[in-house]
Amino acid sequence: MPRKTTSQQHDSQSPAITRSASAALRSLRHAHPLCAALALAGVLGALALGLFARFKGLGAAPLAVDEYFLVRSTQNVLRHGWPVFDCGGIYSRGLLQQYLSAFLSRIGLSLDVASRLIAALSSLIALPAAFILGWRVRGKPLGLLVLAVLALSVWEVEMARFARMYAPFQAVFLWYLVCFLRRTVDNDPRADWPMIALTVLGALLWEGAALLALANFMPVFLQRRSLSLSRREWIGLIKHAAVLAAVYWFVTADFRMLSPTPALPLDYDPSVSDGNTSDGIRTAALSLWEITGESRVWMAAFMVPLLASALAVLTLWRRRTPPLLLTGLIGALTAALAHQFLLTAAILIAMPLFRVSSLPQLRSREVRGVYVAIGFWALFWLSLRWVTWSSPGGGDSSKAVLTFLWPLMSFPDVINQLIVPWGRAVPRLGIGLVVLLGLGLFNVLRQDESGVSNERALYAVAFCLVLAACMGEAPRQETRYVFFLYPAAVVLALASIQTLIEAGLGQGADAAIAAPLLGLGVFMLSEDFQPRHLLEIDRPASVFRLDLPRQRAHLVPRTDTRALARWLRTYADGRGDVVINAFQSLDYYDSKVDFFYVDRTDFNFASYACRYGTIDRWSNRPLLQSVDGIKSVVSTSAKTYLVTYFARVEPLVAQLRRYQPVVAWSDGSVSVIELAAAGSRIEVPAVKAASQ
Repeated sequence: MPRKTTSQQHDSQSPAITRSASAALRSLRHAHPLCAALALAGVLGALALGLFARFKGLGAAPLAVDEYFLVRSTQNVLRHGWPVFDCGGIYSRGLLQQYLSAFLSRIGLSLDVASRLIAALSSLIALPAAFILGWRVRGKPLGLLVLAVLALSVWEVEMARFARMYAPFQAVFLWYLVCFLRRTVDNDPRADWPMIALTVLGALLWEGAALLALANFMPVFLQRRSLSLSRREWIGLIKHAAVLAAVYWFVTADFRMLSPTPALPLDYDPSVSDGNTSDGIRTAALSLWEITGESRVWMAAFMVPLLASALAVLTLWRRRTPPLLLTGLIGALTAALAHQFLLTAAILIAMPLFRVSSLPQLRSREVRGVYVAIGFWALFWLSLRWVTWSSPGGGDSSKAVLTFLWPLMSFPDVINQLIVPWGRAVPRLGIGLVVLLGLGLFNVLRQDESGVSNERALYAVAFCLVLAACMGEAPRQETRYVFFLYPAAVVLALASIQTLIEAGLGQGADAAIAAPLLGLGVFMLSEDFQPRHLLEIDRPASVFRLDLPRQRAHLVPRTDTRALARWLRTYADGRGDVVINAFQSLDYYDSKVDFFYVDRTDFNFASYACRYGTIDRWSNRPLLQSVDGIKSVVSTSAKTYLVTYFARVEPLVAQLRRYQPVVAWSDGSVSVIELAAAGSRIEVPAVKAASQ
């Protein structure tokens, strides 16, 4: 029998979806002949505005701190042929982007524009892949709507103008998903090699490629309801294991420490670092044995859910529950015993999502004992948490609730990696996605499919990768670490809206018109729709986020480093004046930087320090490790200017009070503290502060 083509396989795997999308499109064309033309014009208009916003004035913004790291390493590529620091070590993050930027700089582009151009082009390359995903899930109308939404997305546009690897990696990921659907839904084993190639390509951009290496294992487990694998499938898993090992080694190795000279001082103690400076939720773990060891009441209470769990497992065993379902339910009970109820919920969702079980099986009588036991565990741990918890105070009720719940759902750490950053930056967008994706996921779970649909495959990979991302320890609580998943979330959220409309209106012309209109309307209500920001993308209000105060944690913050450099050239040009910089990227615009300052207790010290902690690896300036080092410089200088973050001004001023500290310039994010040697008189410049 001749082999089916990819499109034929897709039609045979999901005929209902394809027929409904085609019927809706035909109804739309026949009932409203102008609607298709207007819709196409709207999509083209959105694409035109998106293109304009992605490329207009790419060099208008000064380098953000993270951009500076990539640009500085690209300079090292141009000097040495590979991204090696002058003081030793290699910067392997965004390796492919560094070399592409170096090539573009060779043909005349400035380094900042070159790096941003690669990100902008990557964002364009991602759009066809997003269209294909939408098309495969619900047909061309959804694909076109996805194109319009992503073209107008402020987040997508700003990350496309950000000289880092997030937009390039997102492009790799979306094309990976296209291949993933070919492998999973179309059952085309030839898609394995493009998936592996894109995984390796992703590793040359960002450490998130380790998630792609994990996703390579998923197709075979989505396609089968048992572990009875063929010899060919076992060989495929071994192949993916080798790729995972290689990719994981590469993305986790710290090549910056590859130097004959130790980077850190010999007496450096990493335990003195203040760690992550973010405002995430962290509380002490629940101490079960201290409580139960001292109280017979708590010990007796502990035995209730333990006995209920044992009885539930015994019932499942006697009823000859299928092995995979039994293993999953025992895993859910074990997670509840360890007070990780988010993991419990994830296991219960993953079983029907991967078709290990169906919803009717999970609602069966023999499984109800598992839910009773989980309920007892929840009651026990909530009670224990209540008696050992002390409110953090401060009047922030939402933070108090999250602090209370964190020990009960700290793995995966969805609170710090998703809830806190999204709730702080874009709450409407976050809540909208959670509701729509939840409804869509429920709709997928209640379908007992003979094969794997495109929608189920996308939900499976997105669900697993979100959980895997939340299991890692991110350096900061920011939304950018799941940016690569955003287009897939948009596809599934818009598909969920279409499902709701068709459930109410059927699959006729009315539904074909209402679904995209409602989807576009929901997007316009979110924080991600700001057309004025896109039209004025290269103006100061947009560059420095003055028009989007709520989104400073969502969009990359920027400081007017060029204005800061000009100010220093004007006022720090006297004989004997010294500039101490604690803000990375300033030296890219001003060579008048004499020292770099990062305290040993700062979590950045280990990544900045080089040559026993005497040199800043990024700027190659002498490194000051403490306030005492600043004092020694100030004491021997006529006048000293200390550039630091605004939030650190107050404690530094308190420690340097004897040197008459004056805040001579500030833009709200970075400040310049002017210092004079003890006994000398300081003259404050006429312009003491700058406002963006």
